[in-house]
Amino acid sequence: MMMTSTISYPVARQIVDHARNQMPCEACGLLAGRDAQILAAHPMRNVADSPQTQFQIDAREQLLALKAIDQAEMDWLGVYHSHPRSAPIPSQSDMEECADSGLLQLIVSLEGLKPQLKLWRVDRDSAIPIELVFETENVGDDEPALSPSQQAAIVIVAVAAILILLIISFTLLPPAPEIRPVS
Repeated sequence: MMMTSTISYPVARQIVDHARNQMPCEACGLLAGRDAQILAAHPMRNVADSPQTQFQIDAREQLLALKAIDQAEMDWLGVYHSHPRSAPIPSQSDMEECADSGLLQLIVSLEGLKPQLKLWRVDRDSAIPIELVFETENVGDDEPALSPSQQAAIVIVAVAAILILLIISFTLLPPAPEIRPVS
């Protein structure tokens, strides 16, 4: 059975935006949360010698982020980084540079039109995929998605649009042919 982890849509969006902003270099950062829930991302500077093909998190920034994660009463779950021109699969250097096999690695691929996010548990010898479930924030059942005045405005605009279309349709009709009695 495949392990599962969840991430909220806003956190996933934050990670993708960070990856896009760092193009053509790899973006990187820390993942925080509780149990198997990724609840926060902490973007970091990539200080690698070859940032377009590797990532290395700035040690000072990492220490500050770990303190912030601890103060937020969350756990350090892992790291994220981007692959600007390749699939979201751990590279050989990703595996070799992995410091702790207990941490997760979220990889964002920007090679296609749509970003892909894949989650892994990586060590020096293997990469195990983890199912990543995206959570969306639901509007509560007791809260309407639109206020009553917004709902009324939508109905009024829809009725007005239908009336305008009917008026235009009738004005564009050709005149009716004249009917003559048969003699």
